[in-house]
Amino acid sequence: MSSRNNQWKLIKTVLPQHTDHAGVMWHGSYLNFLEEGRIDALDQLGLSYSKLSEKGFEIPVISIQLRYKISFIHGEKVLLKSQFKLENKIRLNCKTLFLKSNGAIGAEAIIGLVVVRKINHSIKLVKDLPVDIKKILLMLEEGPDF
Repeated sequence: MSSRNNQWKLIKTVLPQHTDHAGVMWHGSYLNFLEEGRIDALDQLGLSYSKLSEKGFEIPVISIQLRYKISFIHGEKVLLKSQFKLENKIRLNCKTLFLKSNGAIGAEAIIGLVVVRKINHSIKLVKDLPVDIKKILLMLEEGPDF
């Protein structure tokens, strides 16, 4: 792995629609933040998810492990730090920390993803990644070049 920073970062604010009746961030909102973080990382690489989809490819979630540690509340800032790793040539893992403003870990997630191709109304796992898509996944693994 290179010496540059390989963590993708996204700052979110917990809004009313992200909370339950008690003003605590609702468990489902974490999944929305995770997806936004992945889409944002692709955007930073110059590939919008919609363009990938137009080419007939998708990167669906196949597994989720999410551990809640400290609640976030309405109005609080959340820093997501995500790292990607391409494994077994076809599986992309994404580990994300949800950090409070004091640096404490509020939650951590490990998401498993794969690349699939939509062909004639069917979905097939892509076992041999096209060069351009493999390059993008490896760039996700390397992290932002800031």
